[in-house]
Amino acid sequence: MSSTLHTAENRYAGRLLATVRDETAAHRRMIELLKRQEEHVTRPGTEEFRTATDGLEAELARVPHRAKKRAQIIKDLAGTFGVSPKALTLGSAAERLGERGALLGAAREELQAVAIETRRLTLRVGALVRMHREVTRDLLQVVLGGDEGHDVASGGTLIDAEI
Repeated sequence: MSSTLHTAENRYAGRLLATVRDETAAHRRMIELLKRQEEHVTRPGTEEFRTATDGLEAELARVPHRAKKRAQIIKDLAGTFGVSPKALTLGSAAERLGERGALLGAAREELQAVAIETRRLTLRVGALVRMHREVTRDLLQVVLGGDEGHDVASGGTLIDAEI
């Protein structure tokens, strides 16, 4: 029985490692797309910006599937350890696996690093987009608002502009 349990642990640990590596690769793709978006944030109408945005949307659409897959593997692995899935993290799974968990532990650290970088770039690009939008709005207000201080955003002003 112990041999069978050990085999199940190895199988689930291997699947979990593959899933973590897949998540890491997805974060790396998002980092590259965010960098491309950042380069073109002042020209959101360009093909490069649209392509990066479409790529990010595709990556984000796959997140729920990856999360569900990872949760199932954690649940299966937790069952072999006799613990609640809520109590099993990547770090604790690596510890419980001992030497067999070394690769999982390293993959966990790599995932953590790319997730932090993804978050940093997401916040940065979001701030740049907001800043660009505010500058554009302020510029339109100065150019079209007139001396009376008429608010362009309130409507009634027709402009012909290219982004």
